[in-house]
Amino acid sequence: MKKIKNFFLTLKVKFVNLFKRKEKIVKKKEPKLKFKESKMPKVFVSTKLSLKKASLFIVPIAVAIAGITIGILTRPKEGVKVNVTLVDDTTTHRVFLLSDDNMVVPVSVSLEERMTKDEEILDVFNLIKDNKKYENDTMRGYIPSDTKLNDIKLNNGILTLDFSSEFEKLPMKNIMRTVEALTYTFLDFDGVNGLRFCVDGCLTDKVAGNYVIPTVLDKSIGINKQVSSLSETSKSEEVVMIYNKKINKNNFYVPMTVEAEKGQTKVDTVYNAIDIKPSTYTGLKKVKEYSYLNMSSSPVINDKTVSLDITKEGMVDDVTISKELYELMALTFDYSDLDYRVNLTFEGEDYEVDGIIDEEDFKVSSFVYNEVQL
Repeated sequence: MKKIKNFFLTLKVKFVNLFKRKEKIVKKKEPKLKFKESKMPKVFVSTKLSLKKASLFIVPIAVAIAGITIGILTRPKEGVKVNVTLVDDTTTHRVFLLSDDNMVVPVSVSLEERMTKDEEILDVFNLIKDNKKYENDTMRGYIPSDTKLNDIKLNNGILTLDFSSEFEKLPMKNIMRTVEALTYTFLDFDGVNGLRFCVDGCLTDKVAGNYVIPTVLDKSIGINKQVSSLSETSKSEEVVMIYNKKINKNNFYVPMTVEAEKGQTKVDTVYNAIDIKPSTYTGLKKVKEYSYLNMSSSPVINDKTVSLDITKEGMVDDVTISKELYELMALTFDYSDLDYRVNLTFEGEDYEVDGIIDEEDFKVSSFVYNEVQL
């Protein structure tokens, strides 16, 4: 009955807010519009109105108040802004760069939309060359600038990149971070689960002269990996946590592989890792949204969904949950290769996530964070 009560409270608040709150404008900058022949850019119109997770009750209510809702939907009330997003021919890619203190930092960049995945891979490859600088030279690429990409092959989830001989000029200094950045950059493409390097057609298991790498690289190599502080590895497990790092006066999400006390499940290990503090030399700080999790309540795994209970601080208002926390946990699971959908609850009850209409359709790959300009 509590859940039903929460639903009706949600409905009431939504109708009240419809008449008194103004929609936030999500995009701060005007997109560049590109026209191909007579093709016009697509226009998507969206509002913050979304439905609670109780659709069985919505149908009879919708019928009962049809006359009211028709008036609302066909005649926008004066003063209510609608978020209109103009979509141009661009796409967002995530690339992993090196910061000036040699940490791997993921950034999101907008590129021209391409017809094939090979073209997209080539564009990203050019973004991580060592002559590319970002955020006032506080982040950079690392592949020798004269390196060419001879061939690209994707078979059964394994991406093989064939570089020209200039690739062998990779500097030995901080080579581990360079390999991590390279690997995570190309694993970010849909359908890529592993990465292999070739130089002029020959498969290689060494880079920068004599640094040995696996024949197939995947996320098991870790990212910004720290030296383990746990003596018995059988009692520990690696997971990836997200931290904040100040770069060029802006806060960036930075993933780091840590070893935590092993739980009954890997999700439990993630919970055990939340309070791990990185070394001070990294400049990393804990993301405050992690503190919104109710640590006294264990995660509940049901099929492909993990329900995580939160504290009152994780609620935006009486009926919606923090979008920032939801995205943070989805990203944490993704980095740790946990193939679960996140479901946030408060006191065991389901609520909608602020700004997300359908959580089942939410994809981590579409989550844009650490956005930088080319």
